[in-house]
Amino acid sequence: MRPVRVAVEYRSVYRKDQERQLGLWEAIVAPIAYEGTRLRAASRGTDHEAWDLGNVYRRCECRERLSQVGVSLMPLARQRLGFCCLPALFACLCVLTPRKAAAYLPEQGTEAEDRVARGFEFARAGELPRAEAELRQAAKLAPTNPDVLAGLGTILAQQGKLEESTTLFRRVLQIRPQEMTIRRYLAANLWQLHRYSEAKENLKVILQQQPNDRPARLLLGMVSESVGDYVTATRMLASVPDELRKQPESIAALARSYYHLRQIDKARAALEQLTAQPTGPQAVLLGAQIADQMQDYQIAEELLASIRSTFPDRSGLEYNLALVEYHAGKFGQSQQLLEALINSGSKNAALFNLLGWCQHKQGRPKEAVQALEESIQMAPSEETNYLDLGKILLAQHSLPQALQLARKTTSSFPNSAEALEMQGLVETGMGQFTDAVRSYTRATELTVNRPDSILGLAQAQSAAGMSKDSAASFESGMRRFPKDARFKTQYAVALLRQSERGDGPEQARAEQLLRSALALDPSLAEAHYQLGNIALKKGLITEAQRHLEQAVKLDAHNGQAHFALSRVYRRLGRQEEAARELERYESLKPAQSQDDNASQTHVDSRE
Repeated sequence: MRPVRVAVEYRSVYRKDQERQLGLWEAIVAPIAYEGTRLRAASRGTDHEAWDLGNVYRRCECRERLSQVGVSLMPLARQRLGFCCLPALFACLCVLTPRKAAAYLPEQGTEAEDRVARGFEFARAGELPRAEAELRQAAKLAPTNPDVLAGLGTILAQQGKLEESTTLFRRVLQIRPQEMTIRRYLAANLWQLHRYSEAKENLKVILQQQPNDRPARLLLGMVSESVGDYVTATRMLASVPDELRKQPESIAALARSYYHLRQIDKARAALEQLTAQPTGPQAVLLGAQIADQMQDYQIAEELLASIRSTFPDRSGLEYNLALVEYHAGKFGQSQQLLEALINSGSKNAALFNLLGWCQHKQGRPKEAVQALEESIQMAPSEETNYLDLGKILLAQHSLPQALQLARKTTSSFPNSAEALEMQGLVETGMGQFTDAVRSYTRATELTVNRPDSILGLAQAQSAAGMSKDSAASFESGMRRFPKDARFKTQYAVALLRQSERGDGPEQARAEQLLRSALALDPSLAEAHYQLGNIALKKGLITEAQRHLEQAVKLDAHNGQAHFALSRVYRRLGRQEEAARELERYESLKPAQSQDDNASQTHVDSRE
């Protein structure tokens, strides 16, 4: 029985909520793949240098050459409004070394050997389910053979069965704790499962024994970036420049880490490396998307412009450029790009969705609604289009139309907590508080970890006069989401309203909550307004002025804050400024009367 060592690259996916998984083909897998190919080539009397996967991967004939050594190349995929997914290159390569596994096999080892041999033949042919079946039978016959377990674990990882694969890798390490390759595979599995602390611990074990293990340093950098430890991420990734240059996803992680550390020049220098990548325009697009995400819009535009004539998907590139323009606040330019695409025949729901937001930002409500309705017609199964139209209707104070849409959305997506949240928000805005309580309650039942559902429920209960239930919901939200300052702010608002109705002296508690909320997030306009109003009632004019000026600075559309600030200026004898603030209040009154019933802020899904 010849032991088998299998190399695998793990699937890579970028996520916008900050849980990205990045493939590490050359850094983690290629060294093992290279070794296996070299030995196999040598056994055939072939010059092993001709089989260097690192070089083959960089040649235009890579697909043909990789297939000769049993590597399957999967196509590039994308996520809408996210980052490009990276190529998933799954390698099944056998290292043939004699006699090693015999000690691990029972006397009936012939059957186990045959099944392992067939399993890896199937693997090389890309028939992973058949390979898995053979290796499972081999594992039953040889349950303590680490090579069989490692092979089965790798085949399972290739099929996305990461939990079982992880269990097998752990069993291998119980038998061979010094097997650093399997420990690296285990760390990659744990990373994809978002078990970052466990992944980091295994990588530390590798680096304690092999401090210069470049694949482990690279993966530790990627894991650190995933958890927001950007100092470690930059230190680890920058320490392996040769590996870093081989793959755009690692360069992107380094650039993103530098951006978070506000080392802008280093971030831009990292993105510049993407222009020299063998994958060409795709790598540059990835860099542009990173710059866009980090609000470095000028660099994003420059990168996209540099591949405008070479990028194979013109409409995709133009859409990304329009998205950058939108994020940069250049709504007219974004609209022009989108309309040019649509007029050229490139029509899809994403284009009309973004066009609707451009129209909305430019104060064209009718055109915005028409564009979003078009996006729904083109993609009726995409919930985002319904939700975005609902947000625009709410912003336009078209509550009856928004309620009609909300009911249609919850009918089409009955198990969507977000759709129910939108319905509850509209019902709250229309004063249908009991209905809103029902909608938000259902949303919390569907998804227990959404703060917006709990916050909306607490506000609706407060508006419906369910003071005890509302307090319980606010308290629960503050416990479960201690860093979400909205709970403290809106709880304080509810307490102040109760105090006005004579339900109890709650002002001190409300004031304490508001100050605590601002300690978490100083940019909360509502908290500044409420504290300014409290100070005004107490006659603390200087403090009232400070909070109210900050409130209108953060939210210029808060009419009540402008009215309160006009009162402050009048008391200070600043009549001209008082008149200006009162005029602003008068202009905002029609919208303010409806906004007061729906205080949650919604922005478009692209921001």
